[in-house]
Amino acid sequence: MKKISVLSLAASCVAAFMIPAPFAQGQAIPTVPALATSENVEVIGNVPGPLFGLNFSGDYAYGTAPSGLTIFDISEPANPTVIGEFPLPHFENEDVDICGDTLLITNDRETRDIGAVLYVLDISDPGAPALLSETPVGGTGADGVRGGGHIANFVSDNCRWVWLDGGDQVDVIDLKDRATPVHVGRFDSVASHSPAFKVSHDTEKDGRGILWNVGGGGAAGYKLTKDPLKPKLVAETGPEASNPSDLNDFILHNSKRRGKTLMVTEEDYIDTDEAQPGSCNGQGKFETYALRNMPKVKAKNKAKRNRTGKVENLDTWQTELNGIVAGGAEDSKAPVTVNCSSHWFDEQNGVAAVGWYEQGTRFLDVTNPKDIRQVGYYLPLNGSTWASYWSPTDPTGTIVYTADAYRGLDVLKIDNSGLDAETTTAPVPDSWFGSGLGIPVVSPLSLKAHPVFGWACPIPLGRL
Repeated sequence: MKKISVLSLAASCVAAFMIPAPFAQGQAIPTVPALATSENVEVIGNVPGPLFGLNFSGDYAYGTAPSGLTIFDISEPANPTVIGEFPLPHFENEDVDICGDTLLITNDRETRDIGAVLYVLDISDPGAPALLSETPVGGTGADGVRGGGHIANFVSDNCRWVWLDGGDQVDVIDLKDRATPVHVGRFDSVASHSPAFKVSHDTEKDGRGILWNVGGGGAAGYKLTKDPLKPKLVAETGPEASNPSDLNDFILHNSKRRGKTLMVTEEDYIDTDEAQPGSCNGQGKFETYALRNMPKVKAKNKAKRNRTGKVENLDTWQTELNGIVAGGAEDSKAPVTVNCSSHWFDEQNGVAAVGWYEQGTRFLDVTNPKDIRQVGYYLPLNGSTWASYWSPTDPTGTIVYTADAYRGLDVLKIDNSGLDAETTTAPVPDSWFGSGLGIPVVSPLSLKAHPVFGWACPIPLGRL
């Protein structure tokens, strides 16, 4: 795979979007019928407008899109209502982060380490967010370093320390004074080490305070120390999950911990050096990893406290598109779009709701991490689902929100959280294989590779 920046790849993705108008204040409205849903999934509402990601605090959801920040009242979980906005044109901040009354938005770098901006907002009044600071966090580009700025995450409980991912290294920001953030330096994360694509992408803090950093080099768990530039490595995936590998053909994208299992999505949506350039060859996966030999924080034995745990793959899962063309060849799929990869996900009670770009939302049972199974699905009409989240205000545990770059916020309901559902397979609609240019839609099984352009330009059997 060609070494391309996260920004460049995301920019090519966003450039193709037909971005709708910004959100209008008001309640969710009934939505048009879905392309397909499993029997246990229902679409109960939609708030139109572009949306890349969400985060939650109390009865409110905070969403980002290129136009800025939108605040939803989710006190009635099935009926989210727009109550406020903060216009802030930016690119692209797909994972807005919150700590206390502080919310972070980043504008990704333009090139190398130039152009990244960190925005700090006060959300003590959810309906009227206020900008506290606007801080350039890049450099001069003279040292040739790819800087962070793609995603900003709080990493300390006191809301002081922030990590910026998206670069060769992880940038560290001191937010002791929210009005004047200070860039204190960078550290070289194990999760960015890759012979093919050196980059970190995201950091998630688990319930035990371990910071899981993921990227081109796989996944690595860290603990903060007194030196903000020298966090302690406590676990890592090793070469098995480093790009290039069967588990990581681009980047490990984001993570969630469930007990002794680390769940990860692997993003792979544009392969420029493979046999089907630009065709999404190598669909991203959802993966489970076992956490083994983790350090014992309170152990009297120093060796047990200081050891580095192993993060070992248990299972992977891909959608039905994988292998349906090219004669069922491994790591191949319908070349209908570059947006067919796994992306942001959330987990609740053993079921992961995974945003899968134009393949919608997939509900995956991970109660047995060695055997991931699909228990529900939602394929939106004209959608690009960047993320899926369980509603934190829903006492029934059955409502899910999706952040969709085309559609806005979709509200889904799944029976009993999908826990008692049988394994199900989603359809692969013939419409996914049409060109949209007046050329008749054909079944994927009646296609063959073009003699020159391969599966980037499939043709019906019997032609040429």
